[in-house]
Amino acid sequence: MDLASAAKASLIEPEQIDGLLEVAGVDGVKEILDAFWRSTDQLSGDLARSVNDGKFAEAVRTAHALKGSAANVGANRLAEAARIVEARSRNGELSEAKEALERLAAIYRETREALERHLDARG
Repeated sequence: MDLASAAKASLIEPEQIDGLLEVAGVDGVKEILDAFWRSTDQLSGDLARSVNDGKFAEAVRTAHALKGSAANVGANRLAEAARIVEARSRNGELSEAKEALERLAAIYRETREALERHLDARG
């Protein structure tokens, strides 16, 4: 899937978030998401440094971790964006990896807003 296709993926998976809400409640999900945001901030920073420094092996590992973490909370488009950075890094495509990284940053902001709106609607 390329960057244009990733943009068409659903931003979040509401059913997955709702499943978490049933198990953990709003406060529990907020705690889960707080940990997710902290982790994502760290991983995103590490990923940007790795890509910009051309350290592709590190970028692949970091993007993979970010992809899995995003998928676990139903952040579909963020997971897909991380997968694209992972693939571009695995192939040593520096300019494409940087472009994918920029898209990931934009999707991160959109995802955070969407998840907060979803929780507010359930809270």
